[in-house]
Amino acid sequence: MNKNAILTTLLVLVCSVAFAQDRADRFPATSTGVVMADKSVTLSAKIVGRVSSVNVDEGDRVDAGDILVDIEDAELLANLAAARARLRMEELNWAHQEKLAERIRNLREQGTVSAENLDDANFKVDAAEQSVASAKAEVARARAMLAESKIRAPFDGVITRKDVEPGVVTAPGSPLLVLEDHGSLKFRTSVKEQDIAHIDTGQTITVTIDALDGLALVATVTKIIPSGDLATHEFVVEATLPRHDKVFPGMFGKAAFTR
Repeated sequence: MNKNAILTTLLVLVCSVAFAQDRADRFPATSTGVVMADKSVTLSAKIVGRVSSVNVDEGDRVDAGDILVDIEDAELLANLAAARARLRMEELNWAHQEKLAERIRNLREQGTVSAENLDDANFKVDAAEQSVASAKAEVARARAMLAESKIRAPFDGVITRKDVEPGVVTAPGSPLLVLEDHGSLKFRTSVKEQDIAHIDTGQTITVTIDALDGLALVATVTKIIPSGDLATHEFVVEATLPRHDKVFPGMFGKAAFTR
């Protein structure tokens, strides 16, 4: 290798190191994002029915298990009663068929009835047993449908949206309420592809909330979505925020990432 080639190679190496050093010097990277509830759920009905009462309003705090919406249940109660009655009848028939089969078995041992008679008696017992199992399933289904007439809070949280009023007829899947857990917040942001290599889960970052006079919070990176946006070439990063009485979902913020 001649002298000019050696000098060229050294120049390339020096420039590469300088670029890398410049990239390191430009860290911390910053990005904008939004505060979000760590848990948020849209509650909907699974049954068709008329809403008899709505027990919450937007902004209300609720506990897990609280009944938020009541749907009229008279028909569901009737269905459950009918299912229980059918189950009782099927159980009585099963017991009756078992007694008849026992008599046939005794007579078969004495040789006074045919094997076909015994087979027929055993078949009726098995059929009665299956009918009992089917009736039990109907009771369980009726109970489950009745339980769906009461929309309960799956966790402690705050009602942030209300799309239902008494008298409305629900449809399966139609949204009724939005419940958010404001006791556990996260910050969601998008970072440039050249910065993602310097960010790891467990890393601490500083999140500044502009609406709170630049309140700075130390957050911990908990999630990095390993697939960038094809248009912007940015990656989504989420960080858990510490509890703060004035920080709410929807607030705008800026994140500063350090090595």
